[in-house]
Amino acid sequence: MSISSPIPVLQGDRGTELRSEGEGLLLCRADDELRIPLTAIAVVRADRRAVAVELTAPTGAEPTVYRVTDVSAAAATAFADAVNAALPERSEGEPLIDGSTLVVTRSLVSGDGEDGMDEDEDVRQRGLPTPAKWATWAAVGAIAVLAVVVGVADRNWGRGIATLLLGELGVGASFLAWAGLTTVWEDWYLRRHGITVEARQVYRNGTDTNAYTATDGVTRHVGGTDKGRPVRVAYHPRKPGTAVVLTGLGDRIGGLVLFLVVAGIAGLIAWGVVALAQPAFGG
Repeated sequence: MSISSPIPVLQGDRGTELRSEGEGLLLCRADDELRIPLTAIAVVRADRRAVAVELTAPTGAEPTVYRVTDVSAAAATAFADAVNAALPERSEGEPLIDGSTLVVTRSLVSGDGEDGMDEDEDVRQRGLPTPAKWATWAAVGAIAVLAVVVGVADRNWGRGIATLLLGELGVGASFLAWAGLTTVWEDWYLRRHGITVEARQVYRNGTDTNAYTATDGVTRHVGGTDKGRPVRVAYHPRKPGTAVVLTGLGDRIGGLVLFLVVAGIAGLIAWGVVALAQPAFGG
């Protein structure tokens, strides 16, 4: 049994959301929710970063169309293809009913609503890409060489050891800063241009992970906690193994602040290494 639906969740402007639910679609807007059965849908069209759900209509009548804009272009295409493939077959010449009569609307105005905020395969482990790891090890070696040069040129091995220790600490801080930048960038990029699907937290290999199914039908896992809330994952349309768990605004701001703090510390340490090494070069 599939753990989650591979049909993307479309998140549009002003908190609008369109997703597959059961034998139909659920369109969530600021003031209401519309449940649209598949039998009421004539076709779903994707146009760049917009999706139009056109309902059935009798011959000569103007069909009702629901539009969701400002979504990921890749998600829009995947959503339209998946829903169109799931639409019931209709006989040629079969009279069409007015699909809008089958839509169930629930008003949200009266409530205290909140703003809208298979085969198994693992998502790649989060961290630095291989070239960045090579650069990190190269920096470790360069700092060691610099420390030796400082000790010999300045005839002060205490300064050389201090350069080594502070420099390697700086490399570690830079490593963490780059990893943080990668996390912040992926969250921003995949949230805007990736494909969002619903996921479910499962216990696997001794830890909690989030399982999601991409449009290729493969179920993958990505780390992260749902904190008791529904889980949504955004993945890269061409690399489904690259994914992030979508968190709230507070968590995203916290991640950005942490990255800036670590980057600032790395910069201060780099300045300290330069200050320690400079006298050995006649500074």
